[in-house]
Amino acid sequence: MSILRVALFTDADVFAGTERYILDLGCGLRDLGVEVMVACPVPAPLAERSAAEGLSVIPIQKGGLIDRPAVKTLTDLFKSGRLDIVHANNGRSMLASALAVTTAGRGRCVATQHFLEPDHVSRSGPKAVIYNAAHRWVSGRMSHYIAISDAVRHEIVKRREAQPGKVTTVLNGIRPLDTGMLTPPERIRAELGIGEETPLVVCAARLEREKNVGSLITAMAEVRAEFPDVVCIIAGEGTLHGSLSEQLEQAELTGCVRLLGFRTDAQSLIQAGNLFVLPSLAEPFGLVILEAMALGRAVIATDAGGPREIVQDGETGLLVPPSRPQDLSRAILSLLKNRSLMSGMGQVGYKRYIARFTAARMAEDTLAIYRLVL
Repeated sequence: MSILRVALFTDADVFAGTERYILDLGCGLRDLGVEVMVACPVPAPLAERSAAEGLSVIPIQKGGLIDRPAVKTLTDLFKSGRLDIVHANNGRSMLASALAVTTAGRGRCVATQHFLEPDHVSRSGPKAVIYNAAHRWVSGRMSHYIAISDAVRHEIVKRREAQPGKVTTVLNGIRPLDTGMLTPPERIRAELGIGEETPLVVCAARLEREKNVGSLITAMAEVRAEFPDVVCIIAGEGTLHGSLSEQLEQAELTGCVRLLGFRTDAQSLIQAGNLFVLPSLAEPFGLVILEAMALGRAVIATDAGGPREIVQDGETGLLVPPSRPQDLSRAILSLLKNRSLMSGMGQVGYKRYIARFTAARMAEDTLAIYRLVL
């Protein structure tokens, strides 16, 4: 059997959930014998990390809506026989991929949808007409769509972005975490001035509306009433930092809830905590939940979107309705009051991660789709 050659493509120059997906998927596919190329801007964190993992990097700079240099690079790879499938990961990369396959007259396009509601859905007026027409054209040239959760797949089909038979859910997965590389919990707590026995709630999320961090802050007021020494740390930055700081001051919670800003050691923070909370309005998936499970921590998340496909309510953690601070505080209190239950949920969550949410399983499922479209 000939070697399958795949380019994992994004034109984003940041390193967030999509780029982590590409890196973990690329390493998993390589381990299955696929020749993997990561097509992305250079320099960029994804390019650097891919090269460090031994993956080939194809420099593709961001060039506007119709990215001619990207189209030419991909077209040349297809025509030369060095590429079988381009796997796109956002709207612009999907358009460039579709144009390349059409121009080359060979190859296949696969696209992963990472969002419940991509940007083009919210556009209006003349721009909406143009973008919707472009997306219809692109959709007709995609061999298959991958949805990172059933929630995302439902939205793709609901929007008629693709026929149900052309969309497959492949749940996200992550590689095992090297806990030996993490800062030990006792050091993290010492650096933050938190006692080893102090109840510690951890959240890692961008400070944006959809992450609903304000709901967690409100919930912590009730938690503190029963656990006066409790601490909640929130790792992440965003446009709501100022308003959330004001909320903390008005609620007199500045000593209880701490906004740490952007942290590169979020996994170490999660490991140092007793439980992890993600209060989002809805999540397309929730990779950070997998990190908490991989670290053996119980998870409290909102019963909306991807989290309900990850967290088993009452077994690996608890699910609560979004924007219901009272329900969130009750869930947090129920676990802090029963440490053995909380610890047991973390252990079951780790087993669930190993069984269902590894990068190796994600790569196997994705490879099956590649073989289907070929």
